[in-house]
Amino acid sequence: MLISKTHRTTIGWIAVSAITFALGWHLNSSPRDEQATAITSVTVAETLVPGHREGSPQNSDKGTDANGSIDHRSLNSSQISAIGERLRRATDPITRREAFAELLAGLTAENALEIREQIAHLKADDPEFRDFHYAWGKVGGMDAVLHGLETDQRDMGPTLAGWASADPASALEWYETLETEGNGGANKQAMKAALVHGLAIADPGNAADFVYALGEAGDRRAKEMMGIVMGKVVQAGGAQEAAQWATNLGEGELRGHALWEAGRAGVRENPDAALAWASALAQDDPNAGNLAYGIAQEMGWRDGAKVAEWLNSLDSEAVTSAYGPLLGGWTKADPLAASQFVADMPPSETRDWAIGGMVYTHRWEDPAAAVAWANELSSAEGRERVMTIAAEAYIHKDPAGAADWLPTSGLPVETQQRLVQSVQDKE
Repeated sequence: MLISKTHRTTIGWIAVSAITFALGWHLNSSPRDEQATAITSVTVAETLVPGHREGSPQNSDKGTDANGSIDHRSLNSSQISAIGERLRRATDPITRREAFAELLAGLTAENALEIREQIAHLKADDPEFRDFHYAWGKVGGMDAVLHGLETDQRDMGPTLAGWASADPASALEWYETLETEGNGGANKQAMKAALVHGLAIADPGNAADFVYALGEAGDRRAKEMMGIVMGKVVQAGGAQEAAQWATNLGEGELRGHALWEAGRAGVRENPDAALAWASALAQDDPNAGNLAYGIAQEMGWRDGAKVAEWLNSLDSEAVTSAYGPLLGGWTKADPLAASQFVADMPPSETRDWAIGGMVYTHRWEDPAAAVAWANELSSAEGRERVMTIAAEAYIHKDPAGAADWLPTSGLPVETQQRLVQSVQDKE
C-alpha cells in the first residue's frame, strides 16, 4: 500500500516516547521502590572506577564544625517537647522549617525516639518525615532501621538510606542477611533502592559495584538501581561529569543505561552543551547508541530538527534506534515537520525506527493512519510487529473499519484471530 506525501503529512502526527518493538529497547527502569527516597545532595570525587576507591569521599555531606567533627547539640526532653509544639502549631512555613531544623540539629541516637514523637503525626511521604528518618539512620544505624518494624509507616527505607550513607559497610552487611521477600517489609526487594541511595551518597563507585553484582546475578531491577546511582552523580557534578564517570564503568547494559541517564540529564541542564559533549563521547564509544537514545528521548519534543541534524552528523549505525524516540517527541511538537522528515527518508533501518516511533503511542489517536505507516516498514519482521500493535488499537477504536481492513492487513490469520478475541474479551 503506497501513501502519498500529502497523506503522510496528514497522518504524520503519530507520536511515541520510545519504541519497544522491532529491535527492542531494554533501558526502561521499573517503578521505584516506594520505600526508597532520594535524600540530600551528594558530593563526588573525581572519576571513580568500580574497584578503585582512592580519593573517594566518605560521608562528605555530614555537617562538621571547625575541628572536623560532627556538630550535634543534643536536646533534652523539655527542649524537644517545646520545639515539637512549635513545629506542630506553626502556620508560617518558614517558622515550621526552622523548628524542624532545630530538632534535626539536636538529634542523637539517645534522643531520637523522643524527637520522632514530635513528627509522628506527619505522613510517610512528607519530606520532613523522610528527612528525619534519614538523619536518624545516620546516627542510629541498625537500631534506627529496625524500629521501623514496629511501626505501620514506610520509614525503614529512608532510615536505611541514612545508615548506608554514614556506614556503608555495616548497612550492606545487614542487608545481605535479609530474606528476598516478606518479613514485614524488611527484605531485599523492599529495601534495595534505599540501600543504593545511601551507598551512592557515601561512594558512587561502591554503589556501582553493588549494582553490577545485581546485574551479574540476573536482578531485573539492576538498571533501576543504576539510575539511582547516576542521579546522585549528576546531582553532584552535572551531566557531563556524570557521562565521563559512566565511561569508566564496566562494559555492558548497565554502562549503557548510565550513559542514557547522563544524556537525558544533559538535555535538561543545557541542550546545546549536551549535544556538544555527547558528540565527542559518541564517536567511538561502545554505548554510543544508549547515549544518543537518551538525548533524542529528552530533546526530540524540544527541538526535533536539531536532534535529527545531530544524529545525522554522527554518521554511526549505533545511533539508529535513537530515531524512534526522536520522532515520537518531534511529532508531538511539530507534526508537519516531523512527518515530512520521515516521508523524505529513503527506505532503511533508520526510517523503520522513525516510523515505529511515530506509530507506537499515537496509534490510539489515529489507528487507521498508524497501520498505513506501519505498512511502510522495510523490514518484514518489524512491519509485522508494528502492524500488530497498530491493529490492536484499530480494532478497539473502530471495530467496523478494522473488520474490513484486517483480512487485507497481511497479518497471520492466527494473529488476526488473537487480536479480535482480545478485544471481545475486554468488552
